Amino acid sequence: MTELVVQADAIVEMLEATRPGERWAMTAFSRFRCVQLLGAPYEPYDGQLQADPAGLFDQAAREVDLLDVPIDQLSWRLALADALRSAGEDTRMVRDALDV
Repeated sequence: MTELVVQADAIVEMLEATRPGERWAMTAFSRFRCVQLLGAPYEPYDGQLQADPAGLFDQAAREVDLLDVPIDQLSWRLALADALRSAGEDTRMVRDALDV
């Protein structure tokens, strides 16, 4: 799931760079929250950048829903799933508004 999140974040950053001044900044908080909750290092991504970032966030959220975690990590799992769904919704909203 970390790979999915890092890939989705990189795709949104690429879209943001190609359309400066656009609305992609509206997705920054939810994307950052996902990366932080996963503890993923913030470094350049050199993988595939041809995918639907909202779909990648949704797929990662489905994977999180399947995690069997101890009760003391349940709030982390719920927060992560919420962050992933928010990132997917935010990305979808901006993409649809820009008609990308």
